[in-house]
Amino acid sequence: MATFAHASVQALLLEGYTLQDDCVRRGIDSIERFTLHDEEWGKRLQLCVSPVWDTAFMLRGLCGAGVNRNDERMRKAINWVKSRQVLDNRVGDWRVYGSSSLDPGGFCFEYNNSWYPDMDDTAAVILAIITQDPSGVGSSTVAKAASWVCGLQNRDGGWAAFEVQNDNLWLNKIPFSDMDGFCDPSSADVTGRVLEAFGLMIELSENEYLEPEIRDKISFACTRAIGYLASEQEQFGAWWGKWGTNYLYGTSNVICGLSYFSEENDQVQDMIFSATSWLNQMQNPDGGWGESLLSYQDSSRAGKGPSTPSQTSWVLLGLLANCNAQSTEIMNGIEYLVNTQTDVLESGGASWPEWRFTGTAIPNHIYLGFDMYRHYFPLMVLGKYLRAAAVERDTTTKEHESRDGSRGSPANGQ
Repeated sequence: MATFAHASVQALLLEGYTLQDDCVRRGIDSIERFTLHDEEWGKRLQLCVSPVWDTAFMLRGLCGAGVNRNDERMRKAINWVKSRQVLDNRVGDWRVYGSSSLDPGGFCFEYNNSWYPDMDDTAAVILAIITQDPSGVGSSTVAKAASWVCGLQNRDGGWAAFEVQNDNLWLNKIPFSDMDGFCDPSSADVTGRVLEAFGLMIELSENEYLEPEIRDKISFACTRAIGYLASEQEQFGAWWGKWGTNYLYGTSNVICGLSYFSEENDQVQDMIFSATSWLNQMQNPDGGWGESLLSYQDSSRAGKGPSTPSQTSWVLLGLLANCNAQSTEIMNGIEYLVNTQTDVLESGGASWPEWRFTGTAIPNHIYLGFDMYRHYFPLMVLGKYLRAAAVERDTTTKEHESRDGSRGSPANGQ
């Protein structure tokens, strides 16, 4: 990350190294590789890059939008993502607190970061693989990834981003820890993403082969995760989000995961109902949703802020997983996305303009602007809406045909 490289160069200079020393020059060169240049903004520095994360979500967006899943470009992208799996037994900070018998299998955020694979990226990749090809649920890639994630579940039932049981929050009170970022406790948004990946795996296992041992392992992990999420839900129905702004992100992630477990679980149904009711209340008059970064400082600002394409899409993904696609709130949200697709690209396509930061690195301190969010999250939503609306139309048509048929049936005496 550029932040670490910058701090390392400063440390070397304080120790007496000069700008001409090789280690300093290489450090500055590495920082330079994180810079962007354009006419509008000039030269600026990125905190990090996110190719695995972005490719996984773009694959899901394209699949959902109806792009041929066997298209050569789709296969090339999914194979590239699979090649990023971290399988080196010798490295990884997750081993510090994790079981010595746990095999690697995670994915990282960047091109290569074998020391820090993370649960969120690994779950996102699982979802991308089995969305592009459902039979991939039984692949060794998915099995290794799912087993690795299960092995890093915290005692409270949730998942952190990078490690297990790294929750000594008193370390954040040390005077030089000025960003409250020493620890990596469970978070609802990461737990929701893992729950979504495992939920889809379990659903697909009804038609695709999944090793019974893996199915049992992830099922048990999901039961524990639901208990954790029940304990973390706010009184007003939302969940706090650590890696995206904020309650809108956390709540969407959680209900996308819980939706796979709601059919026969009254507790889960109640959790979802409370969350979706809150989301509906937070809809802006323009049909979209938005939340200010200030909600991290003041929870009374939860879910409040100017509408953005990415935040609107997060909410709609959650609502579409649990609500009628023809509901007023969903229809108004879809209309907002359709009306705001005004960013015409050089390629002749169109996307959504978004200038607000909706990504979070360290709440209250470091925020991220993901340029791809404005592309693939709305794409995921529109594709999901069209599929859900089509299913509901077909169901309604069959119900009408059934009633009409029964009225006209001689067996009914007519």
